[in-house]
Amino acid sequence: MLLGFNKENNEKKYEWMYTHSYFSGYVDFIRKWETRIWNLLEQKPYDAIIKQYVKAVEAKHPKKRYSSPWWQTAFIQIGRIFGM
Repeated sequence: MLLGFNKENNEKKYEWMYTHSYFSGYVDFIRKWETRIWNLLEQKPYDAIIKQYVKAVEAKHPKKRYSSPWWQTAFIQIGRIFGM
């Protein structure tokens, strides 16, 4: 299974979580819910991402950061507001 970059890094915690965590009894439950969330968030709408690449390359004054799709950008901003 091909994992997104963020999901792949997140999966590493399960290597130690089964034995060295206070949550070891809940690992399967946590993993199940995280998988659902990652599958939702890491959908890859390539058209939206390609448009952002083109916009960045053609910009006379490019931004420091481009985000796509819009709904992921919204979640990121909300997360920053709440310190996530």
